[in-house]
Amino acid sequence: MNRIAVVGATGRTGRLLVDLARTAGHTVTAIARDPSALSPDLARAPMDALGEVLPGHDAVISAAGAAGRGPTTVYSAVTAALIQAMPAGGRLVVVSSAGLSTPDGAGLLTRLAGRVLHQVMRHTYADMERMESLLAASSLTWTAIRPTGLTDAPATGRTRASVGTSAPVGPRTSRADLAAYILTHLHDPATYHQAVAVSSR
Repeated sequence: MNRIAVVGATGRTGRLLVDLARTAGHTVTAIARDPSALSPDLARAPMDALGEVLPGHDAVISAAGAAGRGPTTVYSAVTAALIQAMPAGGRLVVVSSAGLSTPDGAGLLTRLAGRVLHQVMRHTYADMERMESLLAASSLTWTAIRPTGLTDAPATGRTRASVGTSAPVGPRTSRADLAAYILTHLHDPATYHQAVAVSSR
């Protein structure tokens, strides 16, 4: 079993990650801007204590994200703080977005939809790109998981993944499937230093 820190633990994906990890027998530290919003039976910590809290964890998962579509630095700022707080070679998985790239061989409609989405989500995507650039330049063992459109649908128990994001995946991803994929592939070497597109089947 692993000792895992989940950043952004009060969000919809973060809460699922915490619950699934605990059910699987992992020891979990939940990190959030407001730890008091978390269950008191959890090991909890605020965002400003990363340097004190993260040492000794086998992996860190960041599901931190911004609310709304306006200008943001949440993704890059949280990732920069994690890079600073974690030791060289530490395992970090972040949640990004499949909308950052269009897979090879995508059809015309997919490409057009991607352009529209890039315009609508331009501030969020710009900061996610900054986040992934920080990861690529870091000494961490990182993975950027890029789900397609997130939903609160029940887990399907099946996911489609594209390591390197070159192959198409499905249009929707349930947060439950996303959390399960992250935990199942937490120490999968094939995903190290890669962006991985993920969807529900």
